Amino acid sequence: MTGKDAAAPASATDRIEAIDALRGFALLGILFANLPYWAGAPFAQPADAAVIFGNVSPEAFGAFFNGVLDGKFYTLFSLLFGLGFALQLERLERRGADGLRVFRRRMAALLLIGCVHIFLIWDGDILTLYAALGFVLPLFRKASERALIGWALLFLFAVPMLGVLAGEKLGFHPGAPLFALGRMISGAFGIGQDTNLIDYIRTGGWGHFIGWQSNGWAFNYADRLENGRIAKVLGTMLLGMMAGRRLMAGTLLGNRRLLWSLLIGGLVIGLPPTLVYMHLPPHSQASWPSLVGTAPMGIAYGAAFLLAWPHATRVLGVLSPVGRMALTNYLTHSVLGALLFYGIGLGLMGRVPIEQVYLMGIAIYAAQILLSRWWLSGHKQGPMETLWRRMTYGSP
Repeated sequence: MTGKDAAAPASATDRIEAIDALRGFALLGILFANLPYWAGAPFAQPADAAVIFGNVSPEAFGAFFNGVLDGKFYTLFSLLFGLGFALQLERLERRGADGLRVFRRRMAALLLIGCVHIFLIWDGDILTLYAALGFVLPLFRKASERALIGWALLFLFAVPMLGVLAGEKLGFHPGAPLFALGRMISGAFGIGQDTNLIDYIRTGGWGHFIGWQSNGWAFNYADRLENGRIAKVLGTMLLGMMAGRRLMAGTLLGNRRLLWSLLIGGLVIGLPPTLVYMHLPPHSQASWPSLVGTAPMGIAYGAAFLLAWPHATRVLGVLSPVGRMALTNYLTHSVLGALLFYGIGLGLMGRVPIEQVYLMGIAIYAAQILLSRWWLSGHKQGPMETLWRRMTYGSP
């Protein structure tokens, strides 16, 4: 096998349909978690809230969002990212390639795609964070399973909680410089504390869109520094690495006892704080119920999906094409979010009740199921996956 052949991407026969379907399921949850942002819920003033929430009280929607959506599906996505790292590295090295070198090129390409996304399309991007943390994962590739669990627990729980405690008791706020930078950029584009953000976003065309995108990345990462999300994502990826090892060893998907343990354990640990979190304002990720309950609930979601897989393969399998084209479909969500809700498109932010927004989301995802299946009938990968592969390997 030549060096170029050794560094080739995984073939279709190497794919695991259950994992692709789980990735598609995670993408559906991420879409549902992002829709309220595009609808204008986080920025709603009283007049806007009356339209957005309509027949649903803000409290009831907040309980649904915090209890079912917030952070759970990003946990799944992060787990699958770590799992993918373990699989890619093992497959590349099994073919005689320099797995770490290829993986670092892959992360550099993802970082570039993420930068375009966060600066030019949507400030809620997760690709830049995944790519940056991807460069950290090789530091743990030699760690034992027990060590990975220890590091994961440290980053998932101890680091975020100590960080929040330091902010409350010592006034240590690592996101403060980025918050200040975001406010400075906002001011330069005429966005002040009294600005009706929904009116700003849905009016003014490209000028307001550029103004909004110019500051959003700073607030995004400031929040992530304040609520410990960066450490939590790294911890979740480390659990994903462990899952990847078990997948390769054949001790994950068929290990019903392990999956039941993850489901029950995730619910026992995560459900009580999640019930408390349901009564807090949306996006209170720095609160202890969110810090304790989110990751275990996300793991329980994944375990429940894999337990159901053998009994509902035909039904759940429709999600597999979406998961195989996860990058393309994730970026498509952002493009459609901007075109539907921002002033550069239809300007629907603040004008559509939340239940109708979710019906739009279901229609978008249903279309992606059909389009992904159609595309993959004639191509090995999605369009953005092909670009990512080309950027990584330097050849078609």
